[in-house]
Formats: sequence, C-alpha cells, structure tokens
Amino acid sequence: MTALYIFISFIASALTSMLLMPWILSLCKRNGFFDRPNDRKVHKNNTPRLGGVIFVPSAIVGITVALGVIFNFYGESDPLKSSTILIGFGIFSIYVTGLLDDIFGLSAYLKFFIQFIAALCFPLIGLTLNNLYGFCGIYEIPEVFSYPLTVFLVMLVVNSINLIDGIDGLASSLSLIAFVVFTWAFWNWGMKIFCLFTAAMSGSLIVFLWYNLFGDNAKGTKIFMGDSGSLMLGYALSYLGLKFCSDNAVKEPEQYSLLLTYTLLLIPTFDLTRVACSRILRGEHPFHADKTHIHHKLMRTGHYMRMALLTILAADVIFALLNAGLYFAGVEITWIVLTDVVIFSIWQKLIDRSIAKNDERIATETNLREKLRENAAKAKKICILTPRFPIPENGGDVLRINNIAHQLRKQGYKLILLSLEDDGQPQIFEAQRIYHKVYTVHRNRLSSLIHSFVCLLQAQPMQCGYYMSGTYRRKLREIIQKENPDLFIAHLLRMMPYLDELGLHDRSIIEMTDALSKTYAMSSQSKGNCLLRNAYRIEQRLILRAEQYSLLHFPKNVLVSQADIDYLKTKSLHPESLELHTNGIVCSKNIRRKYDPGKIVFVGNMRTLQNQDAVFCFVQDIFPRILKQKPDTKFYIVGAQPPQSIQQLASDNVFVTGFVDDIESTICDACLAIAPVRVAAGIQNKVLVAMGCGIPVVMTSLISNAIPELKHEENCLIQDEAATLADACIRLMNHPDFRQQLAINGYEIVKQHYSWKDKIHGYVK
Repeated sequence: MTALYIFISFIASALTSMLLMPWILSLCKRNGFFDRPNDRKVHKNNTPRLGGVIFVPSAIVGITVALGVIFNFYGESDPLKSSTILIGFGIFSIYVTGLLDDIFGLSAYLKFFIQFIAALCFPLIGLTLNNLYGFCGIYEIPEVFSYPLTVFLVMLVVNSINLIDGIDGLASSLSLIAFVVFTWAFWNWGMKIFCLFTAAMSGSLIVFLWYNLFGDNAKGTKIFMGDSGSLMLGYALSYLGLKFCSDNAVKEPEQYSLLLTYTLLLIPTFDLTRVACSRILRGEHPFHADKTHIHHKLMRTGHYMRMALLTILAADVIFALLNAGLYFAGVEITWIVLTDVVIFSIWQKLIDRSIAKNDERIATETNLREKLRENAAKAKKICILTPRFPIPENGGDVLRINNIAHQLRKQGYKLILLSLEDDGQPQIFEAQRIYHKVYTVHRNRLSSLIHSFVCLLQAQPMQCGYYMSGTYRRKLREIIQKENPDLFIAHLLRMMPYLDELGLHDRSIIEMTDALSKTYAMSSQSKGNCLLRNAYRIEQRLILRAEQYSLLHFPKNVLVSQADIDYLKTKSLHPESLELHTNGIVCSKNIRRKYDPGKIVFVGNMRTLQNQDAVFCFVQDIFPRILKQKPDTKFYIVGAQPPQSIQQLASDNVFVTGFVDDIESTICDACLAIAPVRVAAGIQNKVLVAMGCGIPVVMTSLISNAIPELKHEENCLIQDEAATLADACIRLMNHPDFRQQLAINGYEIVKQHYSWKDKIHGYVK
C-alpha cells in the first residue's frame, strides 16, 4: 500500500462530507434539531447540532473508495479481519445512540449502558490493553484484569471526548490531531490498512471544523457536532489506541506505543478525571452537569472562546513535545506520567487563580457602574470630548453628538465642549448655542500622521493616534482643574484613550455610536485595492481590541444599533456595559405633495469611504439602468467634503452639491432617496433624514437590518442587487400613488419612533 491510497481515502471522505453538510443543515432547520442555549452552555443562539452525523457515512465512503482502487485497479490485497464486523457493530451502536440523544434525548443511564455494551466488543475480539510496558512496574496483564481495564478505559475516552465538546472546534481539533498522528504511527509500524480509516476520519473532521469554526448562524452555515459525533470519535480513538498499544504479532511491544496513545488523549481524559473527582469531593454525582471543564474555566478567566480553544490546543502540543523529549532522554513512562500530572495540576491552580482575579475585576466593574450611576444622578457639569469641531453639522456623527448635547442642555446640565479642530477658525459662536463653554485645540496634520504610525507599531488603532494630541491632553487636565466636571462623554472610540489614561472610568460614557470594527471588517472583504483591503483588515483587528478594552474598563458604552450591540456581544465577554440609544430626527412639519418625478438624491458626508462606495455603486451599476427607461432623471449627491473622485462624476444627469446649509430644502422635492450602502454599521442617518422629509427610500438590507421598524413594501423598498434596486427606483417614479403612500408610512415611522427626546432619555442615568 502506498500513500496514494491514504490520500484517496482522505479526499473521498472530505468530498462526501462537503456534499452531506448542506443537507444536514437543511434537515436541522426543517425539523428544529437545534442546540438551544442555557445557563450551562456558552453559545447564545439556536444552532444545528447534527454535524457529527457526517462522520460515519463519510468514513465509509472514503475507505470503500480507497479499497476499490486497491483491489480493482492495482490488484493489491490487504483484507480486513472478520473481527472488524464486531467493531463495526460497536461504532454503529455508539453512533445511533448519539444520534437518538441529539434528536429525542436519552437518559444518562441508558447511554452509559450502551457504551458499556459497545466497549465489551473489544475484549470479545481479543483486543485488550494487555501490557503496560513497565508503567508502575507492570508489564503483561492477566486477562482477568485486562478485560475490565479495557472496558473502563474505552468508556473513559468516549465520555472524555463527549464532555470536552463544549466550545467550537475543541473536541474535533483534539481528535483531528490524534487521527493525523495515528496515521503516521500506523504507517510507521507497518499497519497501513488502519491509515485508510484515520485518513477518512481526518477528511471528514476538516470539513466539519470549517463549518463549526467559521460558519455563521445568521447565514445558516454554523453547526455543532452533537453526541452522534463526539461519542463516535471517542470510540474510534479508543479502538485505534488499543490496536496500537496491544501486544500483537504485527509489531514488537514497546513502551513508546502506550506513551503515544496516552499523550494524544491526555487533555480530555485528565480533564474528565479532574472534574469527576472534584464533583465527588463536593458530594455531587460524578456525571452531574456543570461548568467546571477546562474550557469553561479558561473562559471564566476572561478568555474568548477562540482563545480558550487555542490555549488548550497549545497545551496539547506542549505536553506531546514534553513527553517525547522525556522519552528520548530515557525517562521511564511512570515518571513521565507523574510529571504530566504535576504540570496539569499546577496549570489548573494557575487557572483557578486567574478566575479569582477575573471575578474580582468583574466585581470592580459592577462597582464602577454603580459609581457612574451615582455620578450621573448628581451631575451638573458634563465635559464632552470630540475629535472634530461639531459645527458645521456636516456628518451624521456630528449631528448626533450635537442633538445629544441639545437634549442634555434642555435637562439642565451645564455642557463643556473640548474639541480638536483642523482649519484654525472654528465657529465658536455657533457652538455656544448648544454648549455653555467651548474649548478648542488645533490638530497638526503632520503630528497626526506620526502618532498614527507610532500607534500602529504599538498595536493600537491608527485612528486613535490620528486624533492624539499632547496639547489636547494638557487642555483636558486644565479643564478638570478649572471646571471640575462631574461626568465625561467621549464622542467616538478614538477619544477613549484620553479618559483612560486619566483613570476617569467611573465618570465616563463612551459614545461609540457604531461598532467600527464591524464596518472595517466589511470594508476588508470588499472589492478593490488589495493593499487597502489588508490595511482595513489590520485596522479592524486593532479597533476590535480597543472596543473590547473599552467594554472591559468603562461601565457604559453607547451604540445606536441593536445589530451592532449583538455583534460586539459575540466579540466580548463583557457585554453588560453596552447600552442602546438610537438616533433621532427632527421631522418636517408637512409632507410635500408636489415633487420632481425625475429627481433622485443621495444624502451623506462624502468624506467617508462607505458613502463614496455607495455613490460609485449607484452611478456605475444602477443609474445607467434607470436612464435607459428614464433618460431625463437627475441624481443629486448631497453631502459635505466630496473628494475629487466624486466631483468628477458630475455630468448633465449627476449633480454634486457639496455641503448645504439646509438639507431639507435641497432634497424635499425629490421623488426618492437612494441608499445602496454595502459597507456600514449602526443606523444610517441618511435614511431617517429622507423619511423625515417625506421622501421614500430605496435601500439595501444592510441598512434596514439596523432599523427594525422598516418593512419592505410598507414604508420603504429593500433590495440588494443592482438590477432590483434600479427596478425599485423606476417603480416609484412610475407609480405616484404607491410612492406617496410609501412616503407617508415612512414619515409616520420616523415621527413616532425616532424623536431625539425619547432616544436620549436616560442617557446619563
């Protein structure tokens, strides 16, 4: 047998798994076969749980195809022994038991009994652990002892793999490592027929791991293994381990075979033994479900799920390297095992100490939130930190902070503005209509670029460096000494470091507005310049770390969209500091009945790449389709700071207005507003502004998902493809009655649900 046959088994199994997985996902959705979250589980969403169903059929196909090639094309013969039938029965019984448990739920005692019957298959075919190769001075073991020892160890391994399957990728990754090593070991020992099985299992596991680790619940591509998979993996590893360790005629018995099998199963078996012993010492049943497994403990220290997975896999590799090193150094297996026990115990003690520190930190955070509520309740002065001077209101983020300030001023708070500015001539007088006192610091562009580069070298977001200023920092300290503010609001994440370095956590609100890492993640996946995409990818990771840091250290982080909050909840173990305050809008007093049926508008600050992308998308892909049927249509790009690339779009049908003093008077006669946004986070003000002016909006689902009141065909039109977006625009232009009804419904939604007063209620409480 050559390596080609093993590769054929691997590929055939992987391809079979790829074909079966979409069908399994569909089956779970149709029949409700979901793993539902509870207090003992770490996932937050209903997730399909029959991923392990693919293992057996995929392995059978992989082995059958490989054997077919061997027997039919090459005339080679390496037949399986008849005892394989009994092992097949054991695998099938374990597999079916897990499947029934996933679908209907079986009692623990029934599952335990079936595992016992399946484990008996090994002694019945003479496959037992009959030699310990000198462990604790024991070599050959009499049958009267080897039989029960074998059954016990099989059940230990089966349950250890089953119970360590508590986070994404853990049981499958540990099993994959074991199957790959067993492939090498059996090949090296001349037991090549078993390599077909290990290769087939590896191929199936890789496909499952992709769906399990990188699948998306929202897209319906995430799946869990379930008991059908974890029990079967444990049984298969038991079989391979016993076959490799047993004293048989195929190879000479060596201490190395027992050590290798023990090392591959060390983490799950040690963890199960520790958990069972701990429960017994606490007076509980050893199989009582709780959250004391190693992956649960690591997450309690503050690890994210993916980091807990990597930590355990790293420990698995370290133990393997350590044991191999000790073995080749001539250390006896007894002392190797004892060393592992000591190191594992020390590791657990260190984890327990980290848990205690994390619990203490959580208690401190709770106290911080209480202090923030107390400070907010008695606050009289609020200092607001902004990265750009908020006048003129040429962007949605600036409009938001000004409206927040306006509502807070109405509630009787004294507002102090500290802002960076670029042009050296800030409109102080205009700002004083909202803020009682206004302080500004000029931002030096060269210094900003240098600070951005320094932050990149320090693995911090470049945009935080871009708005970093020593003068601003000194001015903030002066304001604290002079004004003694009771509360601080950092407008956008980039201003958070100023409050962090002064230790003002219990007196600060971080006005994130959007989950910026989400926007950058989408930007990094968009089409365009490869270098730019990679820059977005790097910045996205740095921003996500900053967002996680803010959630960890600041008791209140405000976002405008529930979708963004849900996103950050999946990225952080500390979502309790997140708070929702969506955007509001000032509606027009009346909806204009007369409008220009050939006027389409886009509203948004044109300095942002998201808005630029949306405009290019419309002009290049959507607008030409409209012009074919409506050649007199005019498209107005309304927004401040349009770059040269946007200004060059101007033509007989495209108008670039730049900044306008009064958006309503500019767009109120439009037939519709278009929002083909493909990269965005939070609530898009452009939609609320248009609806508040009585203009119907055609938008992508990315925007509508952040505003739950939006309903397709009721108060807006939602499409995602260029052709359907163009058709939606033409439909509104051709049907004035439908257009008017959509405008009225949209206006009413904004008027009823997006009042600034209601949205900012409780902002500083």
